[in-house]
Amino acid sequence: MIDSYDVVVIGGGVMGCATLHYLAKMGVTNTLLLERDTLAAGSTGRSMTILRMHYSNAITTQMAKESRDVIADFESETGHPGGFVNTGYVFMVEPGQEDALRKNSALQRKHGVDSRPMAPQEASVMWPEMDFHGVGAVTFEPNSGYADSSAVTNGFALSAREAGAEVRLGSNVTGIVVEGGKAVAVETDQGRINAGAVVLTAGPWIPEFLESVGAPLSLSWVRHQVIKLHRPLNRIPTHPIIADTSNGISFRPDAGDLTLIGIREDPTDRDTYNQSVDPSCVADSLEYLVRRYPAFDEAGWDGGWSGLFTITPDHHPVIDRVPGIDNLVVGAGFSGHGFKLSPSIGRALAELATHGKSTSIDMTPLRFTRFAENDLLDSAYGASVFA
Repeated sequence: MIDSYDVVVIGGGVMGCATLHYLAKMGVTNTLLLERDTLAAGSTGRSMTILRMHYSNAITTQMAKESRDVIADFESETGHPGGFVNTGYVFMVEPGQEDALRKNSALQRKHGVDSRPMAPQEASVMWPEMDFHGVGAVTFEPNSGYADSSAVTNGFALSAREAGAEVRLGSNVTGIVVEGGKAVAVETDQGRINAGAVVLTAGPWIPEFLESVGAPLSLSWVRHQVIKLHRPLNRIPTHPIIADTSNGISFRPDAGDLTLIGIREDPTDRDTYNQSVDPSCVADSLEYLVRRYPAFDEAGWDGGWSGLFTITPDHHPVIDRVPGIDNLVVGAGFSGHGFKLSPSIGRALAELATHGKSTSIDMTPLRFTRFAENDLLDSAYGASVFA
C-alpha cells in the first residue's frame, strides 16, 4: 500500500520544520516531512542565527518582527526552548547612507520595532569601547539578539510530531509527480508517497525539482564564512551584535567567551564548496575587528565554518505556489535572511498549502513571477545580506 498524506514537506531545515509546526496548529496533522540527512543539517545549521529587524521593505520588516517575537518566546509557541539571547543590535552604515538608514529606521518603528537612529558621536557615548571612525550613521535595536538554530528547528519538529505529524529522516526525495497540473506524489529512494499538497523547502537543491516540473527559478549560491574567536572576558564580558555595511561584516557574542564573525558572500559551487574558513579571511576579519573594537587585540582564533546562501536576483526569498501547479508550494532563495524570518515563512507556506494563499501576511511582494515581471524588491544597501 502506498503511503498517503494531506501534505508532504520536502526538506528538514528550519523552514520545513516551521511549516510542519504551523500546519499542525491549523489542525492539519496527516503530514510528513522528508529529510535525507538530519534536521538542520544544511544551511540552517551553518547560520549566524542573528535575529534583527532592520530591512528596506515593509514585508521583510513585518516578517522579521513577527519572527523575532516568536523565537524570543519560543517555549510558549512550541513547548520547547529556542535558546534566544537578547543582546541588542547595532547597525552602522558608511557615509552617504545616512538618509537610507533613517528612512529604514522609521519604517521599522511604523511596524512596531524599537529602532533608534543616532549619530556616531551618540553611539560613542553608549559604547565607548568601540571606535566609530568613518561611520556615517548608526541605529540600535535593543530587542534583537540571536538563538540556537538546532533548538529552533527541532522544537518546531517536536511540536508538530506531538500533534501527530511524521518526520522521516534518511529519506532521499528523487522527484515530484505532477499529473493534470497537480502535484500528486513524491518519489523517494524508498518508494512513492501520495500527497494532497507538496511544500518544497529543500534549500540549495530546489532548482532541480522546479526544473523537473517545468517551472525554473533563477537561483545561485554564495559561500558565507563564520569565524570563531575567544575574546578576553576581563576586557569584553559581552557585546551587542554589530553589523557594518562598509565591510560586509557582522559579529555577535556566543556562549562563554566566544564571538562569531560573519563575513564575505563569494560565488561558489553548491556541491564542492569549502566548508571551512580561509586563513586570509580570518586575518582580514581580525584586522577589522581590532580597528573597530580595540579590546579584541587579545582575542584568539578557534576555527570556524562556511555555509551556503541560496540567492535570488533581488536577494529576497520566493514564498508562493509554483505557477501552473496550485498545490505545489515553494519557499526558496532566502539569501542569508532565512533563519530570522523562519516562523513567518513557515506559517505562510502552511497557509499556501492549505488555503491557496497566505492570510497572516500578504506575501505577494515575494511571489514567484516577480522576476519575469521585472518587479524586484529594492535594498537601500545594495545586493547583500543587509537587504
